[in-house]
Amino acid sequence: MVSTLKNVRPAARAAGTVDSFLESIGPGLDKGELPARIFGDAEVHATELDRVFARGWAFVGHETEIPKKGDYVLRPIGEDQFIVVRDEDGVIRVLLNNCVHRGVTLCRAEKGNTSHFRCPYHSWVYKTSGEWMGAPLRKRAYKEIDAKSWGLKAAPHVETVHGLIFASLNPDAVPLDDYLGGMRWYLDALFNLNESGLTVLGDPQRWKISANWKSAAENNIGDAYHVPSLHRSGEDIGIFPDIESGGAGGACRHLYFDEGHGMILSEGFLPEPMWHKTGFPKDIAATFQLDRLKPEQKDFLESYALTAGTIFPNLGIARVPASAYAGAPPVIFTVLRMWQPCGPDAFINWNWILGLKSAPEQYNKDAYAASLAMLGPAGVFEQDDSVVWEGLPAAGRSAFSRNRRMNINYQLGLEGMSEYEIDSKWKWPGHATTTALGEAPQRAFYRRWLRDMTTS
Repeated sequence: MVSTLKNVRPAARAAGTVDSFLESIGPGLDKGELPARIFGDAEVHATELDRVFARGWAFVGHETEIPKKGDYVLRPIGEDQFIVVRDEDGVIRVLLNNCVHRGVTLCRAEKGNTSHFRCPYHSWVYKTSGEWMGAPLRKRAYKEIDAKSWGLKAAPHVETVHGLIFASLNPDAVPLDDYLGGMRWYLDALFNLNESGLTVLGDPQRWKISANWKSAAENNIGDAYHVPSLHRSGEDIGIFPDIESGGAGGACRHLYFDEGHGMILSEGFLPEPMWHKTGFPKDIAATFQLDRLKPEQKDFLESYALTAGTIFPNLGIARVPASAYAGAPPVIFTVLRMWQPCGPDAFINWNWILGLKSAPEQYNKDAYAASLAMLGPAGVFEQDDSVVWEGLPAAGRSAFSRNRRMNINYQLGLEGMSEYEIDSKWKWPGHATTTALGEAPQRAFYRRWLRDMTTS
């Protein structure tokens, strides 16, 4: 299998003029306004690669994709490609997929199992840990080489949370738990229901969308306002029951964090039988080991269910009900989404569908089919979103919109604007709102984005 993962375009270093532009954004954001330019500008995009993706933490895969020593997959961080591999000691490594001899793409198969990596150009060889092993005619050609200095370039930090693999390219990165902030508490509640945990159901799907990656991230973090209008066909054809309940006018609310993460929460999707309000049938819920959770986490799960969320900058999580086909009973599926930037006007959507190891095989098959019907490459909701996102990069690179200083509106939910307040009685981590008729998670996302972008 030949890899199709390539840098779509080189990230040229942004000119100094972009810094003054970024510094000017803050006052407008406080009023719920953002320049359209940030969604279509090549200089802004290049700065994102340097200051957001190369400095923070990025999701690169799930542990069940590489269960054995020598297993590897190719994954992006920003526009760079990495080998995510379980080395001969069982340690997960994230290695830049370029030979340090001449920069040649080292690994060309998208996944596999190997004892080493060999460059096709001059046959430099590396261990699965990234260490330099040797080269042809080594005793004659490299008598005094410092082998320890010529290993593959590796991400300095790699950590996992309930099977989710994160990497940071920044030697000075904060610990992952600090980066996640209060979001870690909810990951524990959502992904730690029993000891067996979750597993990937097949390879991740990938497809390219002609839009800016931030549109997907902000949509997933809290945009319930668009659901009843843009996704009305989901109810019409029978794959999403009661579309209004998933929208801003229903029983949803927002939850967001100062670190730039956020979620849409629901009070539950399906009628009985179900386990409290998680949406899981009772036979599957019977396999959950709730003593693994803190009492307050159990309390949360008895009250709310995740609909969708984003971990800054570009990891999405969704756990929603859908039917695989009209007339089929709804089933809850869990999906991870990652939006790989490809310049300012395109990104690749990665989709990992997860199954419960404790669930019957048929349930996971039904969840897989339901996920594809809603959020897969040809999914009903996915097609809706992809089409409408395409307009923003065009507006962002428009000479007219720049000259007229066109701003994008993020005022929904500002004080006095909407029926939308901070819930003063919220007893769990984060800032919760009383409804989903607002854009507080999006504004928090862009405040975090702006902090990163203006830290040189």
